[in-house]
Amino acid sequence: MKNNVKRLFGILSLLILIVITTVKCKKDTVEEVQVIDEPKPTAGFDYTVTSPTKFLEYQFTGSSTNYTSLLWQFGDDSTSVAVSPKHVYRFPGKYKVTLTTRNSQGYSAAKEVLLNIVDPNFDPTKIGENFIQTIGGKYSVNLEAGAGPDSNEGSKKMVDGDTKTKFLQAGFDGTQKCTFELNTPQVVGAYTLTSGNDGEDRDPRYWILQGSLDGIQYTDLHTVTVCPWPNSGERNVTKKYYFDNFIAYKFYRIYFKANRGSRLFQLSEWTINKKQP
Repeated sequence: MKNNVKRLFGILSLLILIVITTVKCKKDTVEEVQVIDEPKPTAGFDYTVTSPTKFLEYQFTGSSTNYTSLLWQFGDDSTSVAVSPKHVYRFPGKYKVTLTTRNSQGYSAAKEVLLNIVDPNFDPTKIGENFIQTIGGKYSVNLEAGAGPDSNEGSKKMVDGDTKTKFLQAGFDGTQKCTFELNTPQVVGAYTLTSGNDGEDRDPRYWILQGSLDGIQYTDLHTVTVCPWPNSGERNVTKKYYFDNFIAYKFYRIYFKANRGSRLFQLSEWTINKKQP
C-alpha cells in the first residue's frame, strides 16, 4: 500500500514537472515575425518655364517611385505636397529646389536643383533713373573736405551730376561713409561710381552699399573688394553695378573701407538708380 502511494506520488510529481517545464518553455519562446523590406523610394523630377513671358513661373514634373509621402521645398520658404506642382517665384534670383520622398518604413530619398532665375528683359548695358537727381533728398558724409561741403572739392561734388568734378577727403582712414536720404523711399537695384581725375592710389578699392528704413539699422546690399579702375588710366570713368533688392529703402549709404593706399580719398560721382529704365 505504501509502495503504491509512493509510486502515485512520484508519477504526480513527474507530471507536474512536465507541465511546469512546458509552460515555461512556451513563455520563453518569442514568436518571430518576419518583416519584409519595402522597395526603397527614389526622388526625381524635371522642370520647365511655363512661358517665355512668365519667366518666374515654373512647372515641376515628378518622377519619383516607391514613396508614400513627399515634400517640395522651392527655396523661397514655399512648400508643396503635390506630385507635379506649379510654382511662381516673386523675384529673380538663385533658389535651391529640394524634393524629398519617404516610404512607410521611414526610408527617404532627395533630389536638389539650383535654379538661377534671370529676367530676360534685363540689359546690363543700361541703368535706370538716378534717384538722387529725380527724387531728391538730403546728402551727408561723416568725413568732409577741409574747406567744407560747398567747396571746390567738397562732398556735394560727388552728387552734383557732373563727372568732371570730384570729392576729395584728406586723412582717409577706412571709415568714409556717404549717405543719401531720399525724399520718398525707393527700390534701388543699381548704382554708379565715377573715378577721380588724379592719382589712382586715391581710388576706392573696397566698399559696401547699404540700405536702411530708419537711418539707424543698415542692410548690406552690394560689396566690392577689388578696385574696378586699372592702375593706370581710366580717369573720370563710370562703372555700373547691379544687385538684387526688392525693398524700398529711404536711406542709402556707401561705406568706403579701403583705397589703394593713399591718405587721400577721391571720387567724382555717385548715383543710386533704378535697376532698369
